[in-house]
Amino acid sequence: MASNDFLTFAGGSGANVLSQPDYAALTAILSNGFTAGTALSAQVNKVLRQASIMSAVLAQFSVDLTGSNAVDDGTTATLLAMLKTAVSAQSVGVVGTSRNAKMYIPTAGTTGTFTADEVILETALGGQRYSLASVSDTFNLTTDMDTGTAPVSGFVALYKLYNPTTKASIRRIVNATSAIAPEIYAGAAPPAGYTASALVAVLPTNASGQFIAGTNLRDRTVSFPPRVAATIGTYPASYLGYSVASAIPLNAKDIGFIFTYNNGSTGVTMGFDVAGDTNGIGQASYVTQYGAANTSSNARVPIVIPQTVCVRGNGAGSPTFQINATSYSF
Repeated sequence: MASNDFLTFAGGSGANVLSQPDYAALTAILSNGFTAGTALSAQVNKVLRQASIMSAVLAQFSVDLTGSNAVDDGTTATLLAMLKTAVSAQSVGVVGTSRNAKMYIPTAGTTGTFTADEVILETALGGQRYSLASVSDTFNLTTDMDTGTAPVSGFVALYKLYNPTTKASIRRIVNATSAIAPEIYAGAAPPAGYTASALVAVLPTNASGQFIAGTNLRDRTVSFPPRVAATIGTYPASYLGYSVASAIPLNAKDIGFIFTYNNGSTGVTMGFDVAGDTNGIGQASYVTQYGAANTSSNARVPIVIPQTVCVRGNGAGSPTFQINATSYSF
């Protein structure tokens, strides 16, 4: 357990200390200090107790929040750094929170530049907190993967890492295809000292292990050209789960999509509902009487079961119903 060298002086119940009203009445001494003669011990003890209490409190605050020892060695630099860290750890902000975070990939490639006015990083959930301002960093799928190579037709998690001592920051990319990417970096060991981090993006990759052309990150929402997420060739009488894992990552909290649908029979009515679960949460509904292929407007439903939406339908003919993902948030 971390220790605190700064102790309260004259803190006992029977201490020879001036009462607060009597102390407050010493206006001349409070203004000018002890100027001549002999100071009464009760007066001096009162001054020392007030000063020592505040130093003990501030030191203990620093110890509790940093886990480091508050050492009385006659210097101030370490204590000041501890206090700054402790105050930062108590500051308002959630890891990964950003202001005006952006990344746009106009053409397929291995690089993308992430920018943000501000990003919040932490040493652990609920841990020490740091803020990076005016962030601009180019992530590279070739050189920034923590281990291995970028996944093919999968997903990658992008992290910013921060060294509180040197004030330097670096990038790391983690394969997020088969596991949920945590908010704090938990991949291969980063360079020593990079103790704070934050997840800033989860992006799709194409068949060449590149960022997909048209990928657009805004804060915690990723949009892209329509991607086939699921194809349904029947009318499920009740809600049935369908995987959309090819289009959205495990980190996705919702899915934005458009429908394309056709039943091959002119004038036949058919309808489909898409929802986040079998109760119909966030339900989006479409009904048509046309046999030719149709495309709906954009809809969005929450993701309750990772990478899964629930669909039900009714009608005649042989339907072809396709969910084409256009975005997700993480």
